[in-house]
Amino acid sequence: MSRKWKKINSRIVYSNPWIKIHEDIVIRPDGKKGIYGFLEKPLANFIIALDSDDCLYLINEYRYPLQKNILQLPAGVADSDDIVQQAKKELYEETGIIAAKWEKIGGFYVAPGHETTFVNVFLATELNLSGLKTDNQESNESILEVIRVKLPKLKQMIIAGKIECGITIAALNLFFLRSEIK
Repeated sequence: MSRKWKKINSRIVYSNPWIKIHEDIVIRPDGKKGIYGFLEKPLANFIIALDSDDCLYLINEYRYPLQKNILQLPAGVADSDDIVQQAKKELYEETGIIAAKWEKIGGFYVAPGHETTFVNVFLATELNLSGLKTDNQESNESILEVIRVKLPKLKQMIIAGKIECGITIAALNLFFLRSEIK
């Protein structure tokens, strides 16, 4: 048996400017016909803004689907080929922070069994904090505040369940593992 998927037909069952939901008629790896639904979303950037005192910046944002505020890294979609420029734009829009140094430290698929989203993780350093604010956010964002957190406290917050955004936790894991290896 080949253990491969074969697409027979595909249709988009829902679409808006941010997402598409696909439903494919497939032949599964077991050879049986079935359907496979998945969510298509654009590339995203998550930014770890680290200052010279080993503090990083989280946003406290109201998330409509959850009906509550959560802490997460500044982030946004990359709607052009210049992902670094898009990351710079998101960091500024969501926090007012400008970083002189940018490094991509990794990337990953969010939920490869049912979603196409790939996330780039950037480390932004040499920060200019003079414009720190949330006034530049887009109309569909509900960022309440920018929070500065020391790295040891951040680890405690993750362990205590105070950071509930899975992508933020995964991005920070890349950062912490990278810091341990150096």
